[in-house]
Amino acid sequence: MRHTVGLVIYHERLQRYLILRRNPERYRGWGLIKGGIEQDETPEQACLRETLEEIGVRLLSDALKDLLHQSAYFDNTKNLIVTVKWFYICTSDDMCIKLETEEWAEHRWATYDEALYELAWQSHQHVLRLVHARLFGHRQHLTQEFEN
Repeated sequence: MRHTVGLVIYHERLQRYLILRRNPERYRGWGLIKGGIEQDETPEQACLRETLEEIGVRLLSDALKDLLHQSAYFDNTKNLIVTVKWFYICTSDDMCIKLETEEWAEHRWATYDEALYELAWQSHQHVLRLVHARLFGHRQHLTQEFEN
């Protein structure tokens, strides 16, 4: 089993979410920041470190909000279960994003609908829906979506 963290970044002034396109030599599709928790780290510390490593942005720990959601999937390339503890942040600051090019090829600020369409993994889409509902109170829409 591997324990990881994930992060959704919402830019309040732009009213957009940060999405990242994977390096096509490794994976295909758009995703969110995600990475492993090291042995002596808390999930919060891992999230801050992964954000710095993957997009070159140093976040303050008090900016992180715990989504209180965890997802899991089976990684068939490594034959193990991966758990993801999810966080989100809201910012109005301009971010000087410097992608870790081995993992990421491109980034963009997308509207909710654009991000939902572009995200390649259902778990990332679900987390985006949860964050959007938390930020904008669209719980009724979220409930209806799962009932249909």
